[in-house]
Amino acid sequence: MVSFVLSPLKLVSLMVMFIGTVLSVTSQQLVGVWVGLELNLYGFLVLMNPDGQHNPEACVKYFVVQSTGSILMLVGFLILTKCILVSAFTIMMAGTLLKSGVFPLHSWVPSIMKNSSWFAGGLMLTWQKVAPLVFLSMVIPYEGVIILIVAMAGIGGVGGLNQNSVRVMSAYSSFVHTSWMLLSVTLSSVVFVAYFAVYSLSVGLFFYGCSLMNKMSMGSQISSAVSGVGLLMLMGMPPFLGFAAKVLVFLMSSSPGIIACISASVVSLKFYIDFFYSMMIKSLVDKVKTSSVIVWGLVIGANLMGAGLILVSFI
Repeated sequence: MVSFVLSPLKLVSLMVMFIGTVLSVTSQQLVGVWVGLELNLYGFLVLMNPDGQHNPEACVKYFVVQSTGSILMLVGFLILTKCILVSAFTIMMAGTLLKSGVFPLHSWVPSIMKNSSWFAGGLMLTWQKVAPLVFLSMVIPYEGVIILIVAMAGIGGVGGLNQNSVRVMSAYSSFVHTSWMLLSVTLSSVVFVAYFAVYSLSVGLFFYGCSLMNKMSMGSQISSAVSGVGLLMLMGMPPFLGFAAKVLVFLMSSSPGIIACISASVVSLKFYIDFFYSMMIKSLVDKVKTSSVIVWGLVIGANLMGAGLILVSFI
């Protein structure tokens, strides 16, 4: 099992993270957005290294980056009260881009992911993106969002090609999916929530399976099967949920940014397939146990049912 025991400290930190994100997304005031982001940051910092067993380098880097982004956002809000719109907008956007890890202030994400635990890394690539992306889509012009979509898609697709680290590869993969999420959030909140839920499930399965691979008590077939399903969902391969989520965004969008998203997804298949081969084929070539077949059947069946529900709900 994953060595993450839900202690009272971790439970409180998760609650603070959740409350902070909800406050930022629902607040009508800029101060409320900023306070929510700070609550989210404080809760997540505890979860990055709750027991002091991991390298503190990632936690320190993340704190510095997020603190800098928070200061820039706050300065932008204060300048906005003086009606200096251009300067306030520029500083505010710089802080938001830095906190969300979006081009051109994205380079910190792979380095921090490389030294993070699987649990903290999964949260950083999923839940921690919600509030900054929603705020970004609300204040930046549509043309600016398209530029960010194209840039993130290109960086994620090309940057992950020569990566040997699974965590770093996941960081560049998140850039590609960030472009899809930016596009979906411009369409409707329902489309964004649907895509984000599928992406979070994919990352959760993939990281959970990877965390099991070094545990002697778990069979390699089961861990490989769980990681493989998560990876196939991240790839967007049919009939998995990742494919249904991408089809949903594609059908709802008439933006030219969809071309960049699809192109980046095709390019990223290269490093996905490389890792899938090394993880699945080599571990299952000797013997396929009945337990792994059952896991594959259950997860594939759940994906098919979920894909049907998503498509039916939008007909």
